[in-house]
Amino acid sequence: MYKKTSYSFLGLLLFLTVSTFSFFTGCEKKEVPKETVKTPAETTPQPVAEQPKVEEKKAPDLKGIYSGTIGGKSMTLKITEQTDSSFEGSVSMNFKDPINQKVKGKINLTTGEITMSDLLKQIYQGFYVGKMNSDFTTIAGTWSIKTGNQKFNFTIKKK
Repeated sequence: MYKKTSYSFLGLLLFLTVSTFSFFTGCEKKEVPKETVKTPAETTPQPVAEQPKVEEKKAPDLKGIYSGTIGGKSMTLKITEQTDSSFEGSVSMNFKDPINQKVKGKINLTTGEITMSDLLKQIYQGFYVGKMNSDFTTIAGTWSIKTGNQKFNFTIKKK
């Protein structure tokens, strides 16, 4: 009634299919990471080129008394406080009426240029623009009065 079938053929076919699949997937070429061998030149630390040192200009000591002339009249600048390139003090000039002002200023350490402003609000309030000589003992420039557009040249020297 029932016919006996041989499953050995089907088993053999299944075995060959699995073996073939395993063979081809198992033979895939895999890259093995290569170790890089460094030459002694690559492993030896290279000396760092030394950067030229930029000298930071130090602010000269501006404190002291400077005297000279402004517009043909006598002038005295007394610098009493200094922090790096900023300074404060007072100025007196003997015009028709004596002028006494508190001033605040700065020096550009590279160019030697000085700027100052009168701090007290008066009719003669103004600002100063000048330049110091190379040894920081003389200042020459112009004082400009804010009202009236008047300008006076000055030259003062440190005592």
